[in-house]
Amino acid sequence: MKKIVYLFALSVALNSCTEEDITFAPYNSVSEAIVIRNLGDLENALTGAYSYMIKNGGAGGYGTEFVIDTEIMTDNLILKVEGRQSNANGFRLQSVPNSSHFDYYSSAYRTAEAATRVLDNLDAAPQSPARDNVEGQARFLRALNNFDLVRIYGKIPTQSADANASLGMYYLDVVDPFSKPSRPTVADSYKKILDDLLLAKDLVGTTNTLASGKASKAAVYALLSRVYLYLGDYPKVIEFGNLAVAGTPVCPRASFTGLWDDVNSAGVLFKLRIEQVDGVTPGVVYNQTVTAGIRSEYVVPKSFADLFSATDIRKTAYMRTSPYQGINYNHIIKFDGRLTGNPAIVDIKVLRVEEVYLNMAEAQYRINGGGLAFLDAVRAQRYSAFVSGNETGTALLNAIMLERRLELAFEMDRFFTLKRLGLPMVRNAVEGDRADGTGTKVEAVALTIPAGDFKWQLPIPQFQRDLNSNLQQNPGY
Repeated sequence: MKKIVYLFALSVALNSCTEEDITFAPYNSVSEAIVIRNLGDLENALTGAYSYMIKNGGAGGYGTEFVIDTEIMTDNLILKVEGRQSNANGFRLQSVPNSSHFDYYSSAYRTAEAATRVLDNLDAAPQSPARDNVEGQARFLRALNNFDLVRIYGKIPTQSADANASLGMYYLDVVDPFSKPSRPTVADSYKKILDDLLLAKDLVGTTNTLASGKASKAAVYALLSRVYLYLGDYPKVIEFGNLAVAGTPVCPRASFTGLWDDVNSAGVLFKLRIEQVDGVTPGVVYNQTVTAGIRSEYVVPKSFADLFSATDIRKTAYMRTSPYQGINYNHIIKFDGRLTGNPAIVDIKVLRVEEVYLNMAEAQYRINGGGLAFLDAVRAQRYSAFVSGNETGTALLNAIMLERRLELAFEMDRFFTLKRLGLPMVRNAVEGDRADGTGTKVEAVALTIPAGDFKWQLPIPQFQRDLNSNLQQNPGY
């Protein structure tokens, strides 16, 4: 997604007017009424909202930080101590208000603000399907980023009995730089998320494509499926899940490796396009390829790598076991980049049809113990010579949750899955960072996040609280 630069020029013919005719705007600001005057301007402003999701100044957004920040707090990864130690305080579960590893607060609110400015200026263009499409996308982006904020910094409704009444996050739907809002409840935050999405689903156009970088109706349906899963409204998960997957098959096994090289976009419902000129490198947060091989920041622990069977296409698509300085590690290659161009540059797949199928499988199980057909839709395209296990009961639920962990590994899901289910995060205390399980072990301080622990809610950045005295800190920090 190319960076947008606004250039404003003002020409005044002094010989045709008097001093009284000239009204000067402040030299350091430009009115939105001047910037946004027609549909094209609305679309340009909307593109800016998409851009902030990738990178906001020094904050990485989805372009770098989001793809690693949730994963390093889980049992999917182990810190490789010979790496740069980037985000190590997050892996060690030591984030505090003055030094939090999670850097998405500013990016999310910047995107939500940009989307809200679009919505505030819709009257710059006459009502039309094209303007409706802009409005729908803006509401989708605002909902997605406010949803990310509340699931990071607040409790998830299914996490605990007190979650809905606990501290949510201010929903940025009014642009007021002087406001000092306090935090509403989680229930209030989720209501506003749904309000935007339920409008967006009818407004977003039917011709938006992945290649254009625009959110489609299927993307809105997929996000609704995810939000309703977090709310525990399982019939709605299936209702909107079925709408999301209609006409979009699961990525075929034969196309799966190419998906992560951006050779194809099979099964992707919404992605953030990253161009070479953007200079954003998602893969760098996991590793860098140097003369000596792959130098990883984080690697896959043996216990997790062993969960991928030899017939599972994801085993080779997601990781590579190879030596660095003579020692074998399980390197993550999911974000290594395209086949051509600069390394580590690849589109970010935010919503995929496979997640939606797994949402529906879990929801169906919780409704009536079913869900096997949804589960097998994914499994059939991942394992060679696949034969269904025909699981029932607890074995079926375990199979659904295992498949979710395997399919969405290193993809911004594991932390939130454990959190919404009210489960602990427990790392293996005896295995090290090498491919065979030896090597440097996880420090005791980083072994677990108990169920119900305050660390499931990340600390509100202190600099934000310095700006807003009404912004409550999460308990425990």
